[in-house]
Amino acid sequence: MGKNRLTKRILALSLAAAMVLPVWARAAYQDTAGHWAEPAIEKWSGDYHILNGYEDGTFRPDATITRGAFAGILSRFLKYTKEADASTFSDTAGDYWESDILKLNAAGVYLGNNGQALIYHNISRQQAVTMIGRAFGLAETEGELPYADGYVVQDYAKGYLLTMYNAGYITDVGLDRCFRPETPITRAEVVNLLNSMISELFQDSGTYTENVEGTALVTAVDGAEFSNLTISGDLILAPGVTGTVTLRDVTLTGTVRNLGTGIVETITTPQEQPVEEQPAEDPEREYPWIEADRTAVDGNYKVSVYDDLERNTLTADDFYWDDRGRLVCTNEDFRTRFGIDVSAYQNRRCPNNTIDWEAVADDGVDFAMIRVGLRGYSGGTILSDAFGTQNIDGAMEAGIETGVYFFSQAITVEEAIEEADFVLRILEEHEIDGPVAYDWELGTTSYRAHSLAPEIATACAVAFCQRIEEAGYQPIVYMGKEVGYNKYNLPQLQDYPIWFPEYRYPVSSPERVYPSFYYQMDYWQFCDGDTRYTTAEVNGITGPVDMNLQFIRRK
Repeated sequence: MGKNRLTKRILALSLAAAMVLPVWARAAYQDTAGHWAEPAIEKWSGDYHILNGYEDGTFRPDATITRGAFAGILSRFLKYTKEADASTFSDTAGDYWESDILKLNAAGVYLGNNGQALIYHNISRQQAVTMIGRAFGLAETEGELPYADGYVVQDYAKGYLLTMYNAGYITDVGLDRCFRPETPITRAEVVNLLNSMISELFQDSGTYTENVEGTALVTAVDGAEFSNLTISGDLILAPGVTGTVTLRDVTLTGTVRNLGTGIVETITTPQEQPVEEQPAEDPEREYPWIEADRTAVDGNYKVSVYDDLERNTLTADDFYWDDRGRLVCTNEDFRTRFGIDVSAYQNRRCPNNTIDWEAVADDGVDFAMIRVGLRGYSGGTILSDAFGTQNIDGAMEAGIETGVYFFSQAITVEEAIEEADFVLRILEEHEIDGPVAYDWELGTTSYRAHSLAPEIATACAVAFCQRIEEAGYQPIVYMGKEVGYNKYNLPQLQDYPIWFPEYRYPVSSPERVYPSFYYQMDYWQFCDGDTRYTTAEVNGITGPVDMNLQFIRRK
């Protein structure tokens, strides 16, 4: 090691020690009183110790930060664990910041320049914004930058900068409306940016009961529990979180952004409600709002018959179980495709919470429906599926036709549109080539949607599908008999394919079986992943999985 390299390493160690030592609690620094960033410094230095002061009692808010030191801040902040290969950069071996830089590189945050990390170069404002955007998984926004010097901003930073500007994260622009992209970012500017993005930071495992005004970031590796409170922004799980974050009776205004492998568990305490009549048990119950041509009876259900809708002509003679527990259709009027649908439940059974999509494809799976989100059945909060985007990308890369579904509990048209927009925001960043399904279910009387009037339930389904169709995707509607017969006015939904669930299992139903819905469905979910009833499995997924057939009429 040369003299200059050794000197830099000693200086780096000294600087690092000064930056992480919580010498002055509550940000009582000699040089921050009256500074424009004083409140943010007090919070992120005094409270959270993300960027601390120096041993001489100063914070040096206007001092610049090197690329290596900035990597150290993000690494400590988000608790990265996986490192890239030590040979990734030619100038990091043995350096104090080596581990942090390699962790950020493995996460796709710190990319370097021509094979060098340039550790002791000051990090510019546009470089810092880009790294933060990557670290927090922000989408890049296309458009013109609203800065007088926007033309100077490099292409790699434009999308993240516009996203942060639109979100109100960038607040330190002067009267000249210049962003100053190539100017080194200061310690105060870093703290201010973090303060604009995150309202509260949860670094320790435990139970929290006070409301969060804004976005909450969990960095506690083992997770945390939020109980009986409201989060008025997003909930973000840092990449280093591997435990469970429990939302117990929590109202979340925004969405969950899971940047790592942690698990989000939502628990809603059922409210005492009077037991309501179950309409499915009364075949004589009338639905006068439905103007049917006539009626028919399907077991305990009264069916409104519409002559313009295609009747289901499939019979028990059209199906048999193969030796792997999969149904095979022999009806010559249709060709069929075999598919599965998955959610976080399947991921959590798999090693490293990861489905082996290549193995799934090799096992004869033609299509996959991926859950991307859900609305809580009691509180009504919209949540992301913890592994939805991971599954989309994995299935698409494996060459499997990939669609998505959203578990709805919409009780107004506005909520149904909100759910569709939630799905479309996800699809802006993740390509699919299959349909988008509206999965609205009744469940028990504790479900918020259980007693919804049929005309409103139908209007919600129509609104969701129209929104999806307008965006260029094929909407389909998931419906069992209770919903299809008693909650939906089917003529209003006749332009959208039907995904019908009715479970049959080789063990309990060894005889010939068929889907018994009165109308022709386009997809049949014939087997679910409940381990109590089935052992039907697909290579690449640990444990049982929901299985489906798609029916395509031959011309």
